[in-house]
Amino acid sequence: MNLILSRKGMDSGSGGSFSPYDSETGRYIWFPIPERNNKYAHTIRYQDVSVKEGYLPGLTGTTLSDIYETWKKKSKLKLKKKEFGNVYDSYTHFDPMLGTAPWIVDTNSKTIGRAFGQTNAAPHLQKKQVGKGDVFLFFGGFEAIGSKEKGHFIYGWMKVKHRIETFEEALPKLEEFGLQHHPHMYEKTFQKLNYIFLPDEWLFEDLGIPGCGYFSELSSSLCLSAALTNKPGTWELPSFFHKNLSQVHQKTWELGKERCTVSTGIGQEFVASCPKEGEQWLRNLFTENPIYTPSHQK
Repeated sequence: MNLILSRKGMDSGSGGSFSPYDSETGRYIWFPIPERNNKYAHTIRYQDVSVKEGYLPGLTGTTLSDIYETWKKKSKLKLKKKEFGNVYDSYTHFDPMLGTAPWIVDTNSKTIGRAFGQTNAAPHLQKKQVGKGDVFLFFGGFEAIGSKEKGHFIYGWMKVKHRIETFEEALPKLEEFGLQHHPHMYEKTFQKLNYIFLPDEWLFEDLGIPGCGYFSELSSSLCLSAALTNKPGTWELPSFFHKNLSQVHQKTWELGKERCTVSTGIGQEFVASCPKEGEQWLRNLFTENPIYTPSHQK
């Protein structure tokens, strides 16, 4: 089994900032990156995503656009190096879709389905033979509200049931997995190498963990960063990752008794082979951290 640490969400290069979280409760709101060109399907704006009012302290509003403006004190959104847009008009690259998220009000106006797409890093995933049975752990950059603490945290997961490689193959899965508004569900995207990964029914059936979803809260055990500082890309990981992770700066590995550290680069998909101790570590993530299901909505 491959274990993939997959970087997704706003950062300094795309969007202009990390996503916000509350260091007291662990609650967070994940911001997808903005769409920058016509390479993908443009269907979901930040304004279209309804958010539970008062979900994070000090951040008011009922849409992702509102939350961004109160979080950053501006509506200006970084699209790329020298290009900016307005968060109330901009479209999102909402990917991965892992079902209804803890902070989202499901209004059914825009379907948030269950799938993960990859084009830019698809050759790397192809080279590593990532497919059925492999597990993605999605992480992003998060910054604490009211402080300068920030780091990379795992917020979601997906166990792969199937890897779609053509538009014709994707069409029959449209309704079952709610792909109507997925950015990679676009015929033009498949003109080049484009994967859509679909989730299995279960990750750990004995633990009641479905094939994809979100953790309810961020915690220390979901934190990849060695410290919550201005260098979130320096990671501290279980020792089975030592020299067993792609796209990092391989010469920076340091191994301790039970943990190892490494500096990461700008990669999106960090792939490791998963030994038995890795499988146990993965199970522990779900026994130590609550997961979110729509029935948990308050």
